[in-house]
Amino acid sequence: MRKLLAVTLLAALFSLTGYSQNYPEEWDEYLTPAYFYSLKHEVNKAGGSGAECVEALLAAARRDIASQIKVNVTTLTQFNDRDINGQAETEYSSSVSFSSDVTLRYVETRTYYDKRKKTGYALAFLAKKDLEDIYKARANKVTSMLKVAENAEQELKFDVALKYNYWALLLNSTLPPADQPEYGGEPAQWHSRSSIERILDGIEFRFAGRSPEDKLLGLFDVTYEGEPVTTLDYTVNDGLGESAVFQARDGVGVIEFRANMDVRNVDVRIEYTYEDESISDPEMKLALGEVGSIRFADAYKTGIPVSSTVPKTKRQIKKAQAALDATAATALAKEVSSGFAHTRFSAVRDSAYYVRSINKVLDGLLAKDYESCRDLFSPEGFDIYTRLLNYGNARVIKKGPVKLLDFDGNVYVRSIPMMFSFGNNYKTFMENVVFSFDGDGLISDVTFGLESESLQDILSKTKWEDDAKMVLINFLEGYKTAFALMNIDHISSIFSDDALIITGKRVVRTVVEGGIQLQGEAFEYNRQTKAQYIRNLERSFRSKEYVNLKFSNVSVLKTTRGTNTNLYGIQVKQDYFSSNYGDSGYLYLLVDISDQTRPLIHVRTWQPEPDPDFGIYGINNL
Repeated sequence: MRKLLAVTLLAALFSLTGYSQNYPEEWDEYLTPAYFYSLKHEVNKAGGSGAECVEALLAAARRDIASQIKVNVTTLTQFNDRDINGQAETEYSSSVSFSSDVTLRYVETRTYYDKRKKTGYALAFLAKKDLEDIYKARANKVTSMLKVAENAEQELKFDVALKYNYWALLLNSTLPPADQPEYGGEPAQWHSRSSIERILDGIEFRFAGRSPEDKLLGLFDVTYEGEPVTTLDYTVNDGLGESAVFQARDGVGVIEFRANMDVRNVDVRIEYTYEDESISDPEMKLALGEVGSIRFADAYKTGIPVSSTVPKTKRQIKKAQAALDATAATALAKEVSSGFAHTRFSAVRDSAYYVRSINKVLDGLLAKDYESCRDLFSPEGFDIYTRLLNYGNARVIKKGPVKLLDFDGNVYVRSIPMMFSFGNNYKTFMENVVFSFDGDGLISDVTFGLESESLQDILSKTKWEDDAKMVLINFLEGYKTAFALMNIDHISSIFSDDALIITGKRVVRTVVEGGIQLQGEAFEYNRQTKAQYIRNLERSFRSKEYVNLKFSNVSVLKTTRGTNTNLYGIQVKQDYFSSNYGDSGYLYLLVDISDQTRPLIHVRTWQPEPDPDFGIYGINNL
């Protein structure tokens, strides 16, 4: 009798706690103190399918796991300002406990349905050691983001600096306090927050007048502590609503006026959250949703006066433009040749010809009379130009001042700001367009130029040959432009036939367990031949309205393999945007410039984060 009572009590205990002896025996290895786990079972009395039964149990098991993995998050909400001994002190507090969906992505599950007993079983589990590894990887990701932000800030690329400081701040908040890292000798959360505040406080917008080329566009001078910003994203509110996201580049920003509306003041909001771009980072997307937004008052520049003054007359504009071009014609040549005893860079002798040619091209673009300037292009150059015209709605922001540079008889006309927008895209892109003239005075190439900081990083290499610098600049600008214009022929031409190509992409994996479809994000890596890579890239391009690459943290190093002394390794933080996909990661290219007319990529790798063992793939990993 006592034995029967004991068995009955044991069965009741299993029933109350959700455990049963009829689940698969191999599950026992997860029901130990080394795991967070939840095991659920239930007799299917509702008459539904077995899949429906275990689906409900699985949801309950995951909720149990969520209750076991709690993280205290300090959202850094300002609540008190006080003055102590004459010093202002700001306190931040507002802690909430929540179950981290970011962490729950890593929870594993098992399901089983006993058809004979019509009983369903569901198990959710996560190894405690795995959770420690998850937190460690996330902390490393926070410090990696802060490193990218720090480098970007030095280059005045404030779109990148603000984005990764803010993302690091939020991602850090999904970690338990004991696992939150330090950066620069202080807690990461304070470093990121103070960096954001410092940047936003130092940025200034000043209206610089209407665009002579487009009466609905105005110009901003955008500076940080008096220096032109390299890149920055922002929106404008004219009192009737907020604009699309504009991009300031090399100190030039735009405002788009509404027709027949006199605007005297506008408000500018500097972008720093980049919630839309979290599509490139599922973990970050969840963190943005969980922690909530943090408001930075200095991101809002209110009451900026704007003038509705009618643009100058054509004669005034032409006279002012001539003066600007005369000053700028040799500016870049002096800039790059300073410090060199012998240089192949030189000022342009007949600068008026090239300025006239570019103005004719831009006038045709403004009038949408593209054929009027065909005679100024080589056949290859005009083909590239027409591709550029198909890249969104191209608008000329201003014609000058341009920078002209002669290198071995080839003339480069740089720094023509143009704006590109797309029908289904809320964001505009600004690119400084570069026109390249061949020895016959024809435009042979049109590219999107590197930002000034990246350009100077290459030009400042005093031990490199001038031709190597020019080839690398042209190569990087051509690479970026080829992807933007989805020029598959150009991309194919710059890869060697035996190139090592490692590609990565964000994927959503669907796993069927017990009739239930579970989804989780991951990055998938593939080693591809050149033919496979080009074929897959071409297929990808067909589904996209646009592609835009944003480079930051550009690093170019010279290396040697065997007797080849013409190898250069290019490391770059690349943000990839398109109409239906985005990712962010580290791109590495090993480029051979032995034939300077045809640089070739021998190695191309991509990784979403620095590897915990060796960091970012590069020359040292060859």
